[in-house]
Amino acid sequence: MTTLSVIMIVKNEADCLAECLGSVRAIADEIVVGDTGSTDDTKEIAARHDARVIDVPWTDDFAAARNATIAAATGDWLLHMDADEALDEAGAAAIRALVDADGDGVDAVELTLANYCDLPRSWRWVAATNREHARGHAGYLAAPLLRLFRNGRGFEYREVIHENVTDSVVENGGTIGSAPILIHHYGFSVEGPRAEAKAARYLALCRKKAEQSPESPKAWHDLAEQLLSVGRPAEAAVACDKALSLDPTHLGAGSTKATLLLNDGKLSEAKVVLEALSNAGHAEPHIPTGLAAIAIRQGFMDDALAHAERAVASEQPNVMGHLTLARALDVVGDADGAREQLEAARDAAPGIAEIGDRLAAWELRAEGEAAAKDGDFEGALQKFVAALRLDSEDPVTLNDVGVVSHQLGQPDKAKTSFERALKLAPGLEPARHNLEMF
Repeated sequence: MTTLSVIMIVKNEADCLAECLGSVRAIADEIVVGDTGSTDDTKEIAARHDARVIDVPWTDDFAAARNATIAAATGDWLLHMDADEALDEAGAAAIRALVDADGDGVDAVELTLANYCDLPRSWRWVAATNREHARGHAGYLAAPLLRLFRNGRGFEYREVIHENVTDSVVENGGTIGSAPILIHHYGFSVEGPRAEAKAARYLALCRKKAEQSPESPKAWHDLAEQLLSVGRPAEAAVACDKALSLDPTHLGAGSTKATLLLNDGKLSEAKVVLEALSNAGHAEPHIPTGLAAIAIRQGFMDDALAHAERAVASEQPNVMGHLTLARALDVVGDADGAREQLEAARDAAPGIAEIGDRLAAWELRAEGEAAAKDGDFEGALQKFVAALRLDSEDPVTLNDVGVVSHQLGQPDKAKTSFERALKLAPGLEPARHNLEMF
């Protein structure tokens, strides 16, 4: 029978280790836990779950620590887990089936690490379809990783941080497959002093990796992501530039760079980066979503609609795609279509506050427009102002504010509102027509 060893490295993981080990115990023929210096009950918890604990000296090198557990494992196949991760019953059974089939024709299998969080604007974020496993989060950052692979083939981890076994598998002639199995990661969004200290350690290791591998675009992108996570966007942009100088179509570096440019309002530069990724064959939905958002801000509404329609055509729900298409439809006058897209976003990720705010703002705007139609301009203005508190970048509501302000004898306020609307959406024809009155 083909055997499976679960391999882990840990340090002071007493608060979460039991759940992780419990989720793999039924499918593992062996669990090897490499302890790098715990001072809590980590070792005792591991032993209670029938794990074999080995001491692994910590040398500021995650790959070296993981390779120590590989060396100690005896199974035919290895499953890499971390203490703050867990498998659900179906995922565990699927992994066991792959092992029993001796890989079903491959030597390593790419699984998806689901980093649970509520960050829909992050380019790898997807809405969770199983909310029980999400535990209150609306979605996760999806990270495809080789986590299941053969033992005894010379496969080893590389890189001191954000380590991976992929290069080694390829170099050793291994074949790689993939399976739609999630590893649930519940420690991604943890905050507090411990998380801050961890981020600082990771940043130091990312710098070390970039220094050791200056020709690796992945190393520079990993550094950029870590810099961004600790609030250093300018330095992150420099690291992205270095990665893109080595590989102009690197998906991660290009996506992060485009995000940084959009945050700085550099729309044309972000468009160039995203178009380069698209032209290189990258089909991830965040690319047309970004291009649609840029087209709205630049006034190219046909392009905006085309990109946004492509963004929401992905197999998985694309929350930001729905929100962007809603904005585009609103700008071209299809308010009902916009509402349908907002509702689609809400159905995909009901826990995201921005979506609820956008829907509430749409309702307030509709009520304001009804009041204005009845001649209640004061009441309409109150509705519009309330809507803008929830969705300050809605150009249609800003145009409405301009219309009722003009009716109330406030021409300066009306002009300012029309100008603000057109700054957000130069393709909003009613605002352009209204501004021509001044």
